Amino acid sequence: MVNKPEWGQRDKFRKFAKNWKLIGVSSKIDFKEQRFTEDIMRKLLPLIRDAFDDEGMDVIKKAFFLVGLEKGQEILGTLDGTKDASACIMPLETACMLMGVESDLIKEDGKVTLHVFGCPYEGAMQDIFPKDILCECYSQGLVYAANPDMRLKQPRKSCMGDEHCEFVVES
Repeated sequence: MVNKPEWGQRDKFRKFAKNWKLIGVSSKIDFKEQRFTEDIMRKLLPLIRDAFDDEGMDVIKKAFFLVGLEKGQEILGTLDGTKDASACIMPLETACMLMGVESDLIKEDGKVTLHVFGCPYEGAMQDIFPKDILCECYSQGLVYAANPDMRLKQPRKSCMGDEHCEFVVES
């Protein structure tokens, strides 16, 4: 005999399902498909890196950049046309918020600095690919989405031993 969940338990599952949809995952099937794709990528990236050396790394870096570019465009949506340093760092700040990573934004004289306290890519690639490369390429894509003429600098990286990450965009 199967124990049926209590009414309170059913409400808990309904609330979870509702929130699940709110964050953009529409079903268990979507979750399984996403997991399947992630599993393939975890196998594919090291194979490309190992088989094609520097050229393979260039392809992987470009893929990280293109994913960042795509996500940056999604985050920007209907931006008012502003392409200054603040607009360029906004997709990165938003990505940090969506990933639950605390950050602090400082604006001064055409320069915008984002201090990030924690790694938004901590669980990404499960240690099969250097996080500093993933971070650099993906973050560059996020900035490029707002303004292809702006460049992102990373004077501090927690993955390289710094206390926090620092992203700087100057106009």
